[in-house]
Amino acid sequence: MPTVETKIAQAIQARVASLPIPFVVLWTDDAPAALPASGGQPEPYIVAHDEPNRTVRHFIGSSDPHQRPGLLLLTLCWPLSKVGSGSGKTHRDAIREYAGQIGAHFPVDQPMDFDGVRVRVTKAPDVLGAYRDDAYLRTQVRVSYQAFA
Repeated sequence: MPTVETKIAQAIQARVASLPIPFVVLWTDDAPAALPASGGQPEPYIVAHDEPNRTVRHFIGSSDPHQRPGLLLLTLCWPLSKVGSGSGKTHRDAIREYAGQIGAHFPVDQPMDFDGVRVRVTKAPDVLGAYRDDAYLRTQVRVSYQAFA
């Protein structure tokens, strides 16, 4: 029988897998994978990271549920070579719109269930400002969640 931690992770992974946008999702705790490319050119993708937080005990009983909060970090990575307003490029506002769509997929109180454990989004996701590294424009979406199990 899976542990509570595994059930929470599976519930979150299933919701991420149902994102309505066509980008590859790479999990930080998964086996290393090649970055997506097409025709030798890099493609946009999403980095997903599940960060469970400190478990909180609210009840006295030994078998009572604990609050298990966490943060799901979804970072939209857009190749800098494809950012702009020219032919074949995507404007930064359109990239922000994709990030907003990622956030909209996790509305407040969205339930995510797996094997008897319910995970719930606790507030509207945070869509942060984009930042650049050497090759990508990165926009992070932070989803706060909790489970009582």
